[in-house]
Amino acid sequence: MKKTFVAGLLVALAAAGLATAQEAKSPRVGVIDMARVSAESLLGKSYAGQLEKLQNDIAAEATKKQTDLGKLDAAIKALQDDLEKQGSVLSAEAREKKQTDIVRKTRERQAFLEDGQADINRMRERAQQQAQSINNEFQLKVRPLVELVAKDKGYDLVLDSQVAYTINKDFDITRDVIVKADETEKAKPAAAAAAPAAPKP
Repeated sequence: MKKTFVAGLLVALAAAGLATAQEAKSPRVGVIDMARVSAESLLGKSYAGQLEKLQNDIAAEATKKQTDLGKLDAAIKALQDDLEKQGSVLSAEAREKKQTDIVRKTRERQAFLEDGQADINRMRERAQQQAQSINNEFQLKVRPLVELVAKDKGYDLVLDSQVAYTINKDFDITRDVIVKADETEKAKPAAAAAAPAAPKP
């Protein structure tokens, strides 16, 4: 009976010691909403501006090509209308020339359409590559700021809020990272202005 009690006491003490050791080793976890950092920080907004410019360039080029295509369509329709109106009074040779012009313009339109679509697709591919590069650059610049804030707050691990089911707002470092990112961005022009000019040889 005494042995059982002592054994039970040892097991209880070991379990308590294990629980204490686990508590001591439990990592402190912070959470960040990277979408908010991207949308609200000056750094994120500057990258968002670059992405928006890429999209606007593609949209402008697509609009220009659509306008040019509309002009080709109008030219073809004018030739067809002309042929219908004058068809009965035209000589066979003149009628054939107008039909040849319509066929030629229609081929031009088709080639323009295919080339235009290929151009837009190439622009989109380049934009996607640039967008990926911009995103990677943003991540590289934000990561040290996240690590700095996490260290200041004593967090061992920081998770993106998208992977968390529930979040205690006390552990959310998003606002702090945005503030750090903004401080870094605002310090850039001041640092550039304060840099001494290189001495003239």
